[in-house]
Amino acid sequence: MDFFVHMAGQRLEVKVKNGQCWVDGSPMEVELAPPTGTPVRSARVGGRSLRVRPTLNGRGHWRLQVEGRVHDAEVLDPGQEFIRQARKAAGVGVGVPPLKAPMPGLVVRVEVEEGQEVQAGDSLIIVEAMKMENELRASAPGVVTRIVAEVGAAVEKDAVLMEFDPLPSDDGEEAEG
Repeated sequence: MDFFVHMAGQRLEVKVKNGQCWVDGSPMEVELAPPTGTPVRSARVGGRSLRVRPTLNGRGHWRLQVEGRVHDAEVLDPGQEFIRQARKAAGVGVGVPPLKAPMPGLVVRVEVEEGQEVQAGDSLIIVEAMKMENELRASAPGVVTRIVAEVGAAVEKDAVLMEFDPLPSDDGEEAEG
């Protein structure tokens, strides 16, 4: 089984065959304990024991809580990855960039809802870092398509907090943003 993982601005090629795992061509020792009836799973990666809570947030989008830290990942099969790379190369579907955490912190407030239209400069989310509240604002007009961040969650630098689509124009085409 081959798939691609996009996480924290990185693209990883993962191959799993006959119980063995390779990440970007390098062998990786991975063991995942069978489900126990709770959402928390035990994993062993590269000899290190971890407690992982995976949550599927939509088609191919995963939120992984690992040892109290939140990581967002998109998992694509080879066909989906090919389409993604082809669209990217053609400049199609680039749209509004996702909102990412500028630093590690704690989500204290989400100011918008999925489906809400926002304008550049609108307040989206408040993240507390180093005992200061940081207001994160929209970089461009758009429609909130997915809110990844949850109030009370710890987030890492560059974690995706929110995703957007461009605002539709009056003629039904997506507006440039």
